[in-house]
Amino acid sequence: MTATSSHEAPPDSDARAARRFAVLGLGRIGLGYAMSIAMQSGLSLAGFAEPRAPLRRFAQGAGFRVPAAATLPRLLEMVEADAIVVAAPAEERVAAVEAALASGRAVLIDGLPSPHAEGAARLAPALVRRDATVGCAFGLLFHPLFARARRLIAAGALGPLRELRASVNVSRVFAPDAPPQRGDAIDFCLAELLVLLDAMFGPALAVGATANHLFGERIDEVHARLGLAGGAEVIVDASWSVPGYPHASIVIEVRADRGALLVSDDALEANLEAPFESLPAGQSRRVLAEEPDPVAFETGAPARALEAFVPALRGAPVPDALSAARALRVVALVDAVRRSVATGGAVRELAR
Repeated sequence: MTATSSHEAPPDSDARAARRFAVLGLGRIGLGYAMSIAMQSGLSLAGFAEPRAPLRRFAQGAGFRVPAAATLPRLLEMVEADAIVVAAPAEERVAAVEAALASGRAVLIDGLPSPHAEGAARLAPALVRRDATVGCAFGLLFHPLFARARRLIAAGALGPLRELRASVNVSRVFAPDAPPQRGDAIDFCLAELLVLLDAMFGPALAVGATANHLFGERIDEVHARLGLAGGAEVIVDASWSVPGYPHASIVIEVRADRGALLVSDDALEANLEAPFESLPAGQSRRVLAEEPDPVAFETGAPARALEAFVPALRGAPVPDALSAARALRVVALVDAVRRSVATGGAVRELAR
């Protein structure tokens, strides 16, 4: 990426008309949001907050000609901003979200607001305040195939659900000279799948889980059963140790009274009694390339999240795809998974 005018702050007259975003956290994800903000009409990049000076220098050397500061309060003394994007790493996430919420501005958090239940409990009152404009963004909820599957299930096109299975696999390298990995398979691949399952099937009311440790003390594989309202269960498998998956691969299978569905990152296969949207009755298959604007999704999940969030800056409700309440539920579910694993698979009930 070279330095171009598209990364510069717009002239003052345009800046006042644009929605100005500050980005807190300058890792890969934060830079992705910065690029999406700089490229979208009606948005402007106000500046960066990042405690690591080398990352601030990298962003400015890459062509982002906007102010940068070590802390968010310092940045907000330098620039005006309508909203904050929080893309800080997990170990800094709670403090970063607290700083963003304390600014009084709209806040878009990439991923879970906290990696643990204690942090979520600290943040919950501010996250779900009725007068707060807060969203939590997960790329999977903007994936065109999973979005279509969500609409199909929400419309009742399959009828009552009977059998539900979900899996996520990704390959990580555990060679002696490999970079150290933070977290484990629950953090790295299971958590976002649980967000998607909540969006598709509703909140889990109970969970029982077991885990395998293949390469050391950290959890490498998880096997769980989620109990849903109405008695249905979702069987979930997650691993970061299966060879051949350089990127996370998710598969969800649904069998119901009036049809069946298999959806993955690559394709959606359905067997329906009645047509739904562009899916005919009977067996059908759609691949990602047949969905609207698949290239934009693959290269710009942050852009989709921003597009969904911007209307909330004008007074519209924060959309369900960015629900902070769902993110808090999933933090509690992740905690319940860990507690179940620690007790040999004992079922943990979750608050309704």
